[in-house]
Amino acid sequence: GAVWSTKVDKLTRTLAITASGDFTAKLWSVSTGKELFELKHKHVVKTADFSPNSEKIATGCQDGLMRVYDTCQPGAPPQLYQITTNGNAESASKLLWSPTENGIVILGKKNGVIEKWDTRTGSSSAVLSVVAPSGGENIMDLEISTNHGLILVATGKQVCSYSLDSLSLLKTFTMPSPLTFKEEGGASLSPDGSTFLAGGSDLWVREFSYSSGEVLRTMKGHHGPVRCMRYHPSGLIGASGSEDGTIRMWHLAEGGNN
Repeated sequence: GAVWSTKVDKLTRTLAITASGDFTAKLWSVSTGKELFELKHKHVVKTADFSPNSEKIATGCQDGLMRVYDTCQPGAPPQLYQITTNGNAESASKLLWSPTENGIVILGKKNGVIEKWDTRTGSSSAVLSVVAPSGGENIMDLEISTNHGLILVATGKQVCSYSLDSLSLLKTFTMPSPLTFKEEGGASLSPDGSTFLAGGSDLWVREFSYSSGEVLRTMKGHHGPVRCMRYHPSGLIGASGSEDGTIRMWHLAEGGNN
């Protein structure tokens, strides 16, 4: 099945977790590429992430459950959190562990809602806060910027930023037509917080000013919609993955050439 999410553990950089359309999440050795364990689910697994200390793995499945596994004992029964009673329509499309709040998972859902869940409590009392960007579209991408204390969100025709701690709305940017995030795409904030990259339904990658929302440059080269993108930690390179089967590296210091 298609792989929808891949993450490397933040502490040791030796483990990877993938979420797949084959109803599994899989734990891998980064150094050898060997599959270490298969975590079986009951539906498509759209998203997965390691906790900041790498001791836990959270997965978001289209059966409406979030599962939290012990990384050292992946075969043990996971903690189950019923994040929706409406099945796939409100299931998780993205999830990330908070780097600043112990045990907190930030969920982006298909119905356009962003939620904070406390995995240290029972499922019935785990929801701490809820926000909903205008439009009610699928949360296509979430990125946490610890340096700037915010979450960057790609949804519908918008890129929004929220405070990491309170989930208060900071900024909203409407994307130029025909770019949308309804079926694919993502956004990424530069390490210095001055710009962000966005790509989605059309074939172009754009860099925007974070202060004004102005398009600073447009990078062309993909032959299919853009699925995902991130800045290199240096801020000098951007990476984008596309349905054309390529990953392109954009040299931003050289005018966006790839």
